[in-house]
Amino acid sequence: MTVFSYKIIETTKPITKLVVFLHGYTSNAEDIIPYAQILAQNLTHTLIVVPEADMPSERKPDKKQWYALLDIDPMRRRKDPLTPTNEIVEIYNKAGPRISAVARRLNRFITQLQRLYHIRNKNTFVMGFSQGAMLALYVGLTRHYVLGGIFPFAGIICGKDLLEKEQVSHPEVYLFHGTGDFAVQYKTLDFTKKWLDNHHIAWTALEYDGIAHKLIIDEMLDAAHIISQRT
Repeated sequence: MTVFSYKIIETTKPITKLVVFLHGYTSNAEDIIPYAQILAQNLTHTLIVVPEADMPSERKPDKKQWYALLDIDPMRRRKDPLTPTNEIVEIYNKAGPRISAVARRLNRFITQLQRLYHIRNKNTFVMGFSQGAMLALYVGLTRHYVLGGIFPFAGIICGKDLLEKEQVSHPEVYLFHGTGDFAVQYKTLDFTKKWLDNHHIAWTALEYDGIAHKLIIDEMLDAAHIISQRT
């Protein structure tokens, strides 16, 4: 069916909704499964698919990455609290061609899943953590059909210059971010909000006091509640 390996969690049948949950940089599908299971426990009639990147991590070969970052930011300036937001944005902007290429593949993968399970775009939701959050945004904004919602956990608009040229869709976006995040720094959230405003994309921000760069149960519960309300 596809070049991506993936894991599946089903809730009650019949299946009418699809959630695609993307792992982060230096991670894999297995890392996401505990959180996908929390989602599944709080959703009905939903298929949760956790694909795995096919590129070995440049930092930990036993893990995966959706695209490389080490050559773009060898000194890891993006994680330094003293690095200005505009410099962080430009670091991620350099990854534009890479994230675009993966987003095209993932959109084909999503279409295959939709056809296999007879699920409509309005009932399809893409979420991701960290690098997966950036990819979820790129996937949703460049897909030719409007998805039910995009859920980036600890992400940022990545590849902004190329994304401006490739954006064709305006799905609703739900931004999840911990205020204690210094990996994908919380201070960059304002940039993402402004970028979405400037491109006429409706967004809601859910901010978690003191939470560092990680997924938490409350985020899964909040995401499940939003999805359950969208039919």
